[in-house]
Amino acid sequence: MKPRLSLVCSRCGYVFQADHGKPSCEKCGGQLEYVFDEEYLKKVELVGELRFWRYRPIMPPVQKVVSLGEGGTPIQGSQRLAESLGLSNLRLKDETRNPTSSFKDRSAALLVSDALSKGFDSIVCATDGNHGASVAAYTAKADISCHLVVPKSMDLGKLAQMMAYNADIIEAGETVEEAVKRAKNLEQEKGWYQATTELNPLSIEGLKTISYELVEQGVATDWLVVAMGSGVTIHSLWKGYRELKVMGLVEEPPRLIGVQAVGCPPIAQAFEQGLEEPVKIVKGTTEALAINVAEPLFGELALRVLHESGGFAVTVTDEEMIKAGGEIAKLEGIFPEPASASTVACLKSLVEAGKIDKRDCVVSLITSSGLKTDDILKSLTRRTKTPGLGSKLSTKEKILRIIFTSGKTYGYEIWKGMGQDMTIGAIYQHLADLEGRGLISSIAQGKRRYIEITEKGRRVMSALDDLQVLL
Repeated sequence: MKPRLSLVCSRCGYVFQADHGKPSCEKCGGQLEYVFDEEYLKKVELVGELRFWRYRPIMPPVQKVVSLGEGGTPIQGSQRLAESLGLSNLRLKDETRNPTSSFKDRSAALLVSDALSKGFDSIVCATDGNHGASVAAYTAKADISCHLVVPKSMDLGKLAQMMAYNADIIEAGETVEEAVKRAKNLEQEKGWYQATTELNPLSIEGLKTISYELVEQGVATDWLVVAMGSGVTIHSLWKGYRELKVMGLVEEPPRLIGVQAVGCPPIAQAFEQGLEEPVKIVKGTTEALAINVAEPLFGELALRVLHESGGFAVTVTDEEMIKAGGEIAKLEGIFPEPASASTVACLKSLVEAGKIDKRDCVVSLITSSGLKTDDILKSLTRRTKTPGLGSKLSTKEKILRIIFTSGKTYGYEIWKGMGQDMTIGAIYQHLADLEGRGLISSIAQGKRRYIEITEKGRRVMSALDDLQVLL
């Protein structure tokens, strides 16, 4: 009898048993993913309320469920935003309504449930943000030790979530690719459960439930717009639609649009050039860290999805993402992170170019909340220059003046000097920016890192003083 579930190589098609336990094909190195027998899919009945675990029959089995109430997120009609973009029917799939304000709660719920079912007491996960925060939350619920391997560049809001859930933070390299390598080594060295998105095919099974929900929510979608980093999200959504078609729940899946940042477009460039593999990029330069992936492990699969669905790839600038994020918040009451906002930022130009008909039903996937990131918050709070500069110094200028007058100080003292009206984490982010610009320097002494102003910083303060005299 044919098994209802197997692991299949997405590149060469070699079939492994469902409990194979490895993320890549031993024959060709391709990504493995779970595949259900079509006859089984045709007989599946979905029972229960419209939440994540309604789709348990079409996910690999777990014996113990860990849940925080994930899934069942709303799809919101967006008339005001649609009109501003030249569309008549725009919907936002609002994944910020998940427990940790991210679509990654879907993957985390399944991964942690699997780890608990298999008796693991420790999990390791490489992450640059949302996935780590989600895994940390679910391991806290399950009382499993969580070890998160992160790159140096991290959104502070996401890092704060991880720490709040008592995760062990391990810094590894400059990029998420380096973090993935470290997580793989830790899995082998320590015997920990591997929860990294790129290294566990259960991640795909969790994310594909978004497609199921969209269909069951009754939206006849023409275009589904998705941000692309590693490419796993767009691949997972298309996998869901393929299964839905076999099940007879959808006739024609939507066409998919993949969006990347101008500063990090390995998949979009490859699509434009007609390539089957992502373009090699040394380092991404976008501030949208959720999609700043120079070596997308699911890049080949994402390109395949774009072609199979009849869709295409586009790029947007950081400025366009941040502006779109503000518009989504102002007009629709949803506050997205920059990567999520990219799925709206691209639409106006696509309508104007005739690539999308203004009468088409467009669904933009809003994957995560902007409250987790620094970029949009900075843009929304940036002050306009006005007379009386001395009384309205920017945050960085205020911090620099405290260091200038103190001579030698440290983060906690600066935080107190600022009146404690912002988080200490935000203070450290500003300090990192100032040091990156060469305006301050720091040195570790004992348990503290002391900070001093540099000669360049002194020149900046002198220029500010001169400017105040002129005003």
